Amino acid sequence: MAGMYCASRGLCVFFVCTAVILSVTGGSDAAVVTTTHGDVSGSEFLTSSVVGNAVFDRVFTFKGIPYAAPPVAHLRWRPPQDHTGWTGVRDVTEFGSRCPQVEFDLSQYNLTGTILDAFPFRSNSSSEDCLFLNVYTPNVSDTANLPVMVWIHGGGWNSGSADTYPAEIPTSLHNVVMVTLNYRLGNLGFMQTLDDDAPGNFGLLDQIKALEWVRGNIRNFGGDPDKVTIFGESAGGWSVSMLVMSPMATGLFHRAISQSGVAGVPVVQKGDITLTQLLAHSLNCSTDSYEDMMSCLYWLPSEYLLTLLYPPVVIDGRFLLQSPWDLMNNKVINRVDYLLGSNNDEFATLASEVPYVDADGLTRAEFETYLPYHLQHTVDQYLGGSIDTILQPVIDQYLDPDMADDPIYLRDQFLQLQTDAWFAAPTVMMAQAQSGMPAVAWQASSRVYQYELQHRASVFSFFRPAFVTGADHADDLYFVFGIPLLRDDTGTSWKYSYTQEERDLSLDMMAYWVNFATNGDPNDFTGAARMRTLVTWPRYMTSSQSYLKLNMASSADVRLRESNMKFWNEEVPRLMGKDLNTGSGGIRETSCILSVLAFTFVVSYLMA
Repeated sequence: MAGMYCASRGLCVFFVCTAVILSVTGGSDAAVVTTTHGDVSGSEFLTSSVVGNAVFDRVFTFKGIPYAAPPVAHLRWRPPQDHTGWTGVRDVTEFGSRCPQVEFDLSQYNLTGTILDAFPFRSNSSSEDCLFLNVYTPNVSDTANLPVMVWIHGGGWNSGSADTYPAEIPTSLHNVVMVTLNYRLGNLGFMQTLDDDAPGNFGLLDQIKALEWVRGNIRNFGGDPDKVTIFGESAGGWSVSMLVMSPMATGLFHRAISQSGVAGVPVVQKGDITLTQLLAHSLNCSTDSYEDMMSCLYWLPSEYLLTLLYPPVVIDGRFLLQSPWDLMNNKVINRVDYLLGSNNDEFATLASEVPYVDADGLTRAEFETYLPYHLQHTVDQYLGGSIDTILQPVIDQYLDPDMADDPIYLRDQFLQLQTDAWFAAPTVMMAQAQSGMPAVAWQASSRVYQYELQHRASVFSFFRPAFVTGADHADDLYFVFGIPLLRDDTGTSWKYSYTQEERDLSLDMMAYWVNFATNGDPNDFTGAARMRTLVTWPRYMTSSQSYLKLNMASSADVRLRESNMKFWNEEVPRLMGKDLNTGSGGIRETSCILSVLAFTFVVSYLMA
């Protein structure tokens, strides 16, 4: 699926679509900007013939800025270190290398001449020296004080790259500075070790390092370091939620947006190196001693380490103090304004990726045979969890006995339960946790806004099954990054055959997102470069649980699939042995963690 190592056609084709659509740049050289590591000089992206409805005729772009030392040799599987810097002015007009990953051959899809007719990446190479970020800004004045939006890419923590996302488009339409970043992926970014100060989570620590760079440098690019929003989709949405939960990220950002990905990730305890030993064994590295195993792994070429997996996060006592579920249940998270949501048909891609889901539906035997495999991801979120514990309750929740032999019904329920388990339910649980944070004297209550995207883009009808009628995983990316607004080579016609209503939906979603980043309220246009008439998006409260249905005629609703949400967020945890009041750690552990976080908040405030 998308976001899960690009096995989803949806996210893969987004990478393809956006790879070189913005290759046309011109104009004079961009201004030289000073950073803590040295001066940089980028380029100008001229918007007039490329982006319809652009507010600014040019955007300054700074590509491939290193934010940390190359994580190579002895720095492999270590927290990111400070870059040593450079002398003179560094040219940052080309993207830096993307991080090593399994790369997919998309030629099988015959995309020539369609919306997807481009190359998968704008970067020219792949290398372990990949900790780069890119800055897009309409104003390089250090007094501009524009809101900052930092994008964290998806790809299941196995694939993806910052260069894929055309931040030039939304930047050309809004008073906002955008940053996209690379972080280590797969085994290089998430392998578990026995090192006390580096037991795992390296890709997430990279993101923190990049946010520290933003705090120290973004003012010189026109941004306000006191108004930083992190946002991401799929595994990028997971990352955003992990940063919201981490005391190490306290004070580095002020608002958060998670698209189709919140918190529902596999976890392991610090010191559990079972997966590392399995990797070593597969590569003929001895596991007789930890030192010999790591010595062997350290010096293998990176291409030997590119196995596909669902990377777990490590409960390490520093980045994460408890499992994500416990942190949400106990409301032990950073207090930030949060906009979050999912698409209503996230698993539609599955229909075209596996042989047992098709237009003819799904047999009862196929449903029961393949369901355990798809529940493994949910179970892995709970330490010691068992599929057998929840298998029958899941079937009972989603199957009406009177319909249980209808293959179309079975197929649709099979896809819906996975959309709910992977995406919708964790999103609702985080919305409940953040909106239910107790009030404190020094900080206002968090403002939370939930959405569900429900529109299937017309341009994808050529490869989506006819029975897929909703928004698939990664469909939101096209609208949030303004793909419908691209001009063709003549600069006078639209590049892709979106309808005008879909272009309006894209403009609406970008406006909601930037308004939220600017003011903490998607309805508030204060500081906006252009006004739009938008449907009022109600604030999510623990009592009302309001959300916005994003489609061609957006409208508000309440309590998204309430019965299913309660099943995944209450019944399944109970079956896994969780206490919905105090979490697995009980009151004493929670109190201790609250004390640690309170100390962290105070230190962050004093050092700000």
